[in-house]
Amino acid sequence: ADIAFLHDLTRGLKDGQPFLLMEQTPSSQNWQEINALKRPGVLRLWSYLAVAHGADSVMYFQWRRGRGGCEKLHGAVIEHAGREDTRVFREVSALGAELQKLGDSVIGAAVEAKVGIVFDWDNWHALDSAVGPVRDKKYLETVRKHYRALYEKNIPVDLVFPDSDISRYKIIIAPMLYMVKPGFAEKIEAFVASGGIFVATFLTGLVDEHDLAFSNGYPGPLSRVLGVWVEEIDALYADQSNTIVMMDGSGSYTCGRIADLLHTAGAQVLATYASDFYAGMPVLTRNTFGKGTAYYLASDPEPAFLDRLYGELLDQSGIHPVLNTPQGIEVAVRVKGDRTLLFVLNHTPNETQIDLGNDMRRDLLTGESVRGVIQLNGYGVCILEQHASR
Repeated sequence: ADIAFLHDLTRGLKDGQPFLLMEQTPSSQNWQEINALKRPGVLRLWSYLAVAHGADSVMYFQWRRGRGGCEKLHGAVIEHAGREDTRVFREVSALGAELQKLGDSVIGAAVEAKVGIVFDWDNWHALDSAVGPVRDKKYLETVRKHYRALYEKNIPVDLVFPDSDISRYKIIIAPMLYMVKPGFAEKIEAFVASGGIFVATFLTGLVDEHDLAFSNGYPGPLSRVLGVWVEEIDALYADQSNTIVMMDGSGSYTCGRIADLLHTAGAQVLATYASDFYAGMPVLTRNTFGKGTAYYLASDPEPAFLDRLYGELLDQSGIHPVLNTPQGIEVAVRVKGDRTLLFVLNHTPNETQIDLGNDMRRDLLTGESVRGVIQLNGYGVCILEQHASR
């Protein structure tokens, strides 16, 4: 999921256009604390993972290991011995032959997402520079956590930015948007008023583009669309937690790290804190704004809570995965003309059964027509093409 996130982020920088992955190691890196080898099949799998998320080319670093310098032990297609009778050389060659067969059938295909997650480097830098309420803000980790909840449901996601056009999306998620730049709140208000769903979290709307706190408190210019205001912000130690209790009695979930002490200003309370002096205060709210809704999540929840929340929001928006798959099996979609391309990727070492349903599709890597239940080898890949009027 973290690798897919970075590919989607790169595609977002090109406003959804295909990109080139300039460097991938065929075997190992050399600059991490531990530099494990890619297991047999993972080079092929991760190459197609990049293509599935919008890459039109995946290049290697390095062709042959340099004899000196800081990357002399970095992975390469050809090692210092200069031999071609090696596992890595065979895998690279086999993938090259497969890509020749694939031809240009994927080149230029688009990813059509209905969910956007806001990511902002200025916001990240401002958060990291803020002294309090916790030292390690974990902005990137938090964005990835929300991304993962959708990734694991096989839902395409675009990474968008404060100046992006968001009109084509049904759901916009903005984790920890501490810095709200001019025009963004108005853009979100228009998006929600026209029927969209907006999700904001703790540490949202504290400062403007100059890193100056908003004089109307938090969440600043997003207060109107969210229908809430934050009185205080609590920071929890690593061994502390609170509990999110759903108002309808449908369950409870652990939360921690940050806890906004929240008041409603028109929003409906969906869940409350269970403990500490702010027990009973809102932790999840929903505000109706025009034809749409805006949600505020006041603490950092366990993954199961995000799985539930986004499952419900996807259902409300009519967004469904093209395939439901077992844990560890990813399905990503690219579209080219009247053709839909399904990338089915097995991120586990185990052979797995996958139900493709009754629609007939052609596997571009084998040329076979398939439907129903198929077997996918450990770290296996299939690319399924389906023609349809769109």
